[in-house]
Amino acid sequence: NLEGKEKKKVVDVGTGGGFPGLPLAILFPSVEFTLVDSVGKKLRAVSDMADELSLTNVQTHHGRAELMVDESASLHYQQYDVCVGRSVAALPKFCFWIQDLLNNKDGKLVYIIGGEVEEVVTLRLEDDVPLDRLIGEGTSDKRALILSASSVKEVAKESGEKKQRVGVPGTKRKSGEKKQRVGVPGTKRKS
Repeated sequence: NLEGKEKKKVVDVGTGGGFPGLPLAILFPSVEFTLVDSVGKKLRAVSDMADELSLTNVQTHHGRAELMVDESASLHYQQYDVCVGRSVAALPKFCFWIQDLLNNKDGKLVYIIGGEVEEVVTLRLEDDVPLDRLIGEGTSDKRALILSASSVKEVAKESGEKKQRVGVPGTKRKSGEKKQRVGVPGTKRKS
């Protein structure tokens, strides 16, 4: 439930053209939305749409979801009540990417998907809602899978992905090793 006394925060990972983040921001004006995508051109269009619609509850983040916590832990680590996504990647991999974004207490993942779902996911679902039930019969073959934050962490373990610590204070580069600019697509270090 996005309505309540406390201000809720939603992150839309892989927002692309702003779906479902922008329509949700219209429906829930008291909720803060962060729309994330690694493609700057898409985010500029989404930002322009939010401005045109006078949506003051929308901000965008240009980068990869799995790097958000490394880039700014105080803004993103366990800060989101809900994460939404739609067929961005295999669900275990997606869970790995977003696991540190969700509030551990009562955070939820709502993932819109079509087709088959891995058993590791189906065993941990809180709900599996056909979109037809939400938006009308015969309109979609997709469904919304809902997982708790703890289930997201369990599914993430099955992804085969490993965490990479980026920019950790107190770690040193090896002699002669160059600093890498991670999470800033299209930028290069000046020599």
